Amino acid sequence: MAKINTKTKPFPKAPKLRHLIGPSFILLGLGLGSGEVILWPYLASNYGLGIIWAAVLGITFQFFMNMEIERYALVKGESVFVGFNRMWRGLPYWFMASTFVGFVWPGMVAASAVMIGAVFGVERTEYIAIALLILTGLLFTLGPVLYHVVEKFQKTVIGISVPFIFILTIYLAERADWVALANGLIGRGDGYLFLPEGIALAVFLSAFAYSGAGGNLNLAQSFYIKEKGYGMGKYAAAITSPVTGASQSKHTPSSHARVEPTAENVKQFKEWWGRVNAEHALVFWMAGAATMEMLAFLAYLTTYGAPNTSAS
Repeated sequence: MAKINTKTKPFPKAPKLRHLIGPSFILLGLGLGSGEVILWPYLASNYGLGIIWAAVLGITFQFFMNMEIERYALVKGESVFVGFNRMWRGLPYWFMASTFVGFVWPGMVAASAVMIGAVFGVERTEYIAIALLILTGLLFTLGPVLYHVVEKFQKTVIGISVPFIFILTIYLAERADWVALANGLIGRGDGYLFLPEGIALAVFLSAFAYSGAGGNLNLAQSFYIKEKGYGMGKYAAAITSPVTGASQSKHTPSSHARVEPTAENVKQFKEWWGRVNAEHALVFWMAGAATMEMLAFLAYLTTYGAPNTSAS
């Protein structure tokens, strides 16, 4: 095992909040998957809005969990995966395998290809899916710094999609629909309280678990804030492209900065802690909860009570 070179560094001063915006956009963008796009709209279309309280509760739980993950990276200047590796060298293989199994199936890109094919009248959508995968690979390979590419991409996607969802919802909804949504936030559904009769518990718990991100995606938040340069991450090396990235030779994977718990360092940490909490609350919790509600609301407006809608 390589020897870890540790250098004592002062805790950096916290920048203004607007300069910290970024990492939570990535987590929010990754979270706009099974929970927001599929599971909660599915439940709302079949059981109404009386279950939407659980989406808000789920993402609230994730907010506090994510902040503890961020606390580690803020002080250590490394991702939690590096810390787990220090505990046991076999853990990285578990994280790689569990992430690969969940994301290896190109379901989302295939669904996107079908949508694009429907718009442009293309029948062989598998070629569109292949092109999208290649484009994604090129974006991540050719971008000089991986984190910057992902952050800009997610900000663009969310900046376009979320306002569109809100505008569409406002256009379709009537006053009675908004009342139903407000009632759903306190667990009052159409003839039930909190949980409707016959709801599949496995599906409900899956939606609850993925209210926001879920699984290894939450742990990856420590990597994003390290790459953004939060706290002691300022002294860490960024992951760059092997093709276009600049050299990071002054840093090595086996080195990291250590901070002493002096009065000044603790003061700076508290400044950081308040601002990173605000960043995550505004972007991940507030925008994430609102987006989940609106997507489920859209499903409710367009399919709830329709003859072909079935929970089976």
